[in-house]
Parts: sequence; C-alpha cells; structure tokens
Amino acid sequence: MSTQTTIEPSIPKSKVPKLSVVIDLGTSCIKSLYLKGRRGKLKYLVSSPVVCPTSSPQGDATYIKFPEDEVYYLVGDSAAQTKLQPSIRQLKSESIVFKTLGIIGQIAQEESLPEQFGLSLSLLLPISELNEQEFCRAELLKGFSSFNYSGNNYRIIDSKVEFKPEGSGVCSYILRTTDTSNIKSQVYVYLMFGYRNTSMLLVEKGKLNPRSSQSTDLGFYNYLDLIVRYSSGLYREDIQRAIVSEAIYQVEPNCQRTIAGFSSEIRIEDLVRGSNSNRERSKIMITDAIKRADAEYWQMLSSWLEEFLPPLGQVHQIIYCGGGANFIKPKILEYFGDWEGKLDSADTMSLQILERLNLTPTARDIFIANCLSIRLADAWGELIRLANIKV
Repeated sequence: MSTQTTIEPSIPKSKVPKLSVVIDLGTSCIKSLYLKGRRGKLKYLVSSPVVCPTSSPQGDATYIKFPEDEVYYLVGDSAAQTKLQPSIRQLKSESIVFKTLGIIGQIAQEESLPEQFGLSLSLLLPISELNEQEFCRAELLKGFSSFNYSGNNYRIIDSKVEFKPEGSGVCSYILRTTDTSNIKSQVYVYLMFGYRNTSMLLVEKGKLNPRSSQSTDLGFYNYLDLIVRYSSGLYREDIQRAIVSEAIYQVEPNCQRTIAGFSSEIRIEDLVRGSNSNRERSKIMITDAIKRADAEYWQMLSSWLEEFLPPLGQVHQIIYCGGGANFIKPKILEYFGDWEGKLDSADTMSLQILERLNLTPTARDIFIANCLSIRLADAWGELIRLANIKV
C-alpha cells in the first residue's frame, strides 16, 4: 500500500548518521518511537499535535521554519502553550510536514545530530486517509531538503518515507511471530480503537485486503463527549486529564511479581467539584454519566462492527488494540464470547515496549499511567518491521 522514495546523498551513505522513526499522528497527541543507527537505544517521544504559525517566536520556543518562508510554525510544547486545541474534524494528514519535522527536529537536537543525516520514516494514518500519501510524501521530501528547528539548520540527505494504515504495526508483529502455514491459510481481523478513529484491517493469506478494511470517526472522543453531555460543567479535556492507567500484576511460580497487562479508568474524584454538600451529588451524577456513556458508545461501535466485520465463521483470529480498548474490553469479550476463533489483545507488544525502553522506575510509572504501553504498541510493531528488529 506504500511506495518508497529515496534522495541520493551528497556524501557517502556510510558516513551519514541515520534515524529509524515511526510516527503515529494521533489527534490527542503525536506518539513516536525511534532508533539512532542500527544498534541505537529505543526511545520514545510524545508531542502536541497542534501547529501554530507566528511571526516571531519568543525565548526558547520550539518551531519549524523554511528558508523561503517568513512565518515560523510553533510545534510541540510551544504550540501546546498557545492553548489551541486540536480539531477532531481536521484530517490527521493535515499539517503533516510541520508535525513530522517537529518530531524529527526534536530528535535531531536531543541526539546531537549533525546538520545532514539520513532517515527511515514510517507514518501511521487511518486507512481512509492513505489516498493523500503521494501528496504528503512530496511535501515531506521538499521539507526535508532544508529546514530549521528552533535555531538549528538540518537537511535530510538520505530518506525513505512510507505510509501505513493504523493497526498495521500490530498486524505486522502478529504475522511476524505466527507460523507461516497458519498465515497463508487463515483470516485475521485487527481492530484499532483510537482517540479519533476506530479502524478494522482485514488480512487474508498474509496480505492486507484494503477494500474490505475500514475506518470510522467513532473514536474514543465520542465516549468522552457522551460523558460531557450527561454530566454538568465538565469538558472533554477535564475527563482526559482524569484518565489513569495501571499495571496488572501476577505472581509467578517463583513468587516474583510481573506485569501481566494494563487497565485504565476515569478517576471520578478528579472530576468532582463544588462545596462539600454538593460533592456527593456531583459524584453520583458523574458516575451515572459514565454508565450511560459506556452503554451508548458501545452501541455505536457494535453497530459499526455488525455492518463491516466479515462473517465470523470465516475469521480465525481477532486482535484488538489502541488506547480506547481498555475502556471497552469487557464489552469486546462479551461481544465475541460465543465465537470459536481466537481473540487476543496487543498486551504482549505493550510489555515488550516496557522491557526494551529500559526506563527508570519513576519514568516507567509515568509511562504506564499515561497508557503509553498500549498506545505505542502499533508504532512498536511498525518499527520492528522498519528497522528489522529481532523479537
């Protein structure tokens, strides 16, 4: 579904430092995994999806600027500080050049890369937006030729740019770790429950069937908006800040505690407002709003699944993933409860990311609390393919 474009370097490729980067252009945030060189340490970045033009960036602002353009484009934390909110209606592919170069520039700065370097890049987009990939690729390659990130000039002289549908990283990982004979004879369905989009990828005989794969805007934000509708005085951003994820532990035979998976919930206490006399009433209202949203959001999703899922008797395995999956996991298990095929999650990949990142205990707790183990699983699977990482 993607092609590759290569720019010939002006200096020997062997002397050009190279990045391998996967960027998940999410609406709630941009999530990235990357490696420097063939044996570099796995690292991640999470950044604001907001891009804000300005005539004069202040202080230590993070921005992108092109030589022929008088406008500066705030990215990352500087863009987030403008208080602009990402639009749900805006396509993820919009402003793709500034968003991508904001990530690449930050990595280049943090890794102390020289002015010229190489890049293998894969961008994850909803399958419904992949028709824009040739235009986006041309615009990116133009931007790679010369750009300034926060005062540093860069030029990407050896590049490979690919576009993949959301969910393809998880798909690639499962296929890579599955017996070849099963791949050729079985049908797989990948369900990606993201913030803006919910997507279904259908894989037959080891190949993606793009015509039968689907994407919808019934993402997690719909669930948040339902809670807002049925509560009082809350906004989508309030609920997002109240979401917390935790590790689920199990005890091994040797009595060692290990992480078996992850759970997510909305911490109602963080949303309760008002005086002491009204706090209990507020808590009851929010609890009821969440219950109503649970039922109505799943009704939306199940109607979509009924319309687009292939006959389950023809499907051998279904894998569900994405940051919204934890909130509807009980519904997913119930929906496929009588199905005789294999139902699985991306938890194995999420655990693998934690292990490979080798974070400090404090950084790991923050990583888990922000649900990044689950939200980065798709990018991890894609980076394994892109950089040919052994698993």
